[in-house]
Amino acid sequence: MYAEAYRRGYGRVVAFMDGRDPDTPVPATPEWTALDVLRHLTGLAVDVTNSVFDGFGSDEWTSEHVKSRWRMSLDEVVAEWDDAVGAASEIFDRISEIGLPDTISSALGAIDIEAIPAMAVSDILQHEFDLRNAFGDSGGRDLLDIHFAAAGHVKSLRRTFEAAGLPTIRVESTDSGMGWDIGYDEPVALLRAASFDLMRAIGGRRTKGELRGLEWDVDPEPLLDSMVLPHLRMRETSLRE
Repeated sequence: MYAEAYRRGYGRVVAFMDGRDPDTPVPATPEWTALDVLRHLTGLAVDVTNSVFDGFGSDEWTSEHVKSRWRMSLDEVVAEWDDAVGAASEIFDRISEIGLPDTISSALGAIDIEAIPAMAVSDILQHEFDLRNAFGDSGGRDLLDIHFAAAGHVKSLRRTFEAAGLPTIRVESTDSGMGWDIGYDEPVALLRAASFDLMRAIGGRRTKGELRGLEWDVDPEPLLDSMVLPHLRMRETSLRE
């Protein structure tokens, strides 16, 4: 499942960038251009094929992808990614069977190696919409893969809520019909939003005001600072998407 989703994401990103200016700034990223986004995504695929997982998702890990390819053109970066995507996809399909460590060090702390495929698919999805936002494109928000990314993002907050001593809350996707608990007790609050908005908010692409403005059945103020993946930060300015 994840291998197919990853290949779909690769195809969409490459097709989207065809004919577009690679030097366009991407506001959702750390001062990257569109080409830098592809440099990172290529670096991720290459690292996966070489079993380089230490620090997965961290600022240092992603920055190295960009720095090591800063002389490469868009065509060269896409060619390198194209060479790696097949092998990376195969690893995502068989990640628990190929002798890798059971756990790795990541931006989220120690995680199960089997979490890597879902994280890679979520990463490519987030960056696809970072690119779309940079070019003023609002398409693609009904992709099936977004629902699964939203689910993964919500579940990833359980550790954060537990560490902060927060109560369990219920999160429901208004367009998929799916729902998940952040925590393991009876939920004391409910958040409802489209899967796209859940993915983007929890993935650090929304301001606190935008997160507060989603459909809550309680005052969400005590929860807001914990509603973003712990290795990311809430935006100070809106992406207006």
